[in-house]
Amino acid sequence: MHVLIAALPPFRRFPWAAVLFAFALLPACVAPASAASTSVEAGGLQRELERLVAPFDGKVGAYVLDLRSGRHAQVNGDAGFPMASTVKVPVAVHILAVVDEGRLDLRQQVVLQASDIYPAMGGPMDTHLTAGSAITVRDLLHMMLAVSDNNATDILIRLGGGPAAVDARMRALGIDGIRVDRYIWEMLAHSMGELEVSADRPISHAGYAALDATVRSVEEQRRFTRLYNADPRDTSTPAGMAALLRRIWEGRALRPDTTAVLKAILLDCRTGQARLKGMLPDATPVAHKTGTVDEVINDVGVIVLPGGRGEVVVAVYLVSGASDQARDRMIAQVARAAYDYFLFVPQE
Repeated sequence: MHVLIAALPPFRRFPWAAVLFAFALLPACVAPASAASTSVEAGGLQRELERLVAPFDGKVGAYVLDLRSGRHAQVNGDAGFPMASTVKVPVAVHILAVVDEGRLDLRQQVVLQASDIYPAMGGPMDTHLTAGSAITVRDLLHMMLAVSDNNATDILIRLGGGPAAVDARMRALGIDGIRVDRYIWEMLAHSMGELEVSADRPISHAGYAALDATVRSVEEQRRFTRLYNADPRDTSTPAGMAALLRRIWEGRALRPDTTAVLKAILLDCRTGQARLKGMLPDATPVAHKTGTVDEVINDVGVIVLPGGRGEVVVAVYLVSGASDQARDRMIAQVARAAYDYFLFVPQE
């Protein structure tokens, strides 16, 4: 017991009850972890996730997986949730696969057209870049994942052959539970109630800016929010996203050099610092991607355990009208529970 206490990393904004929970679950005899190809339920963590989620005001989907042992736990793991910007992980995988195939180059310069930059889409592109600017494919990937730039995402989707090509890539990789249907501008326009626009019937840039600036009644916004939350397009199950992250980390989605590029950019994610990372010890490496659209708030990624003890996939999706702080805290609690469990319970 004294050895474990001495090795305990510094805690940040997390109750010591989590540590007691982890110690309480330690088995009398600890066996070596099994191969990562196995998949067994982590019973103690399963109970803890259910306890955390029970009082939450909203729908929660979570899937956590220890890549070393294959142990996992989940809540609503097979339910579909709007991906919001976590769709950028499948987009990145597809684009880097196209690079692997020699049809794109990370150093390739993309000259921006006026049609590439929708106003008020979120991210630095519509603020700092203009038509005629040149940017590399790698920099577009970084803008998409690290700061969640939506225009950069739509340019990459176009370069990769459109949403259907991204979706087909998921099928080719054997990933169930993820579907990709729209450009980001389409998805956001639909979330704001402009339901008839599509890639075949695009909204003008001026029309999108006006739509974004429209003041809606509370009831009208609630109606649009309910429609977006229930839309089956651009959704993922927590299990599906976890499966994709597992493939990436195990080197089964991309070649080694493009896998390294993707991992490095995800480690540099600047958004949602209070979500997966919010209750972890300072300086814990977390490669992740967030997503936020109104009541939808998500974070998916991979947490590195200290002392070479492996990596943990965590995918959390929420649909809730609770405060931003409450939603962030729910995601952070799931991540911390997974971190503690897989660090302190080598085997059940």
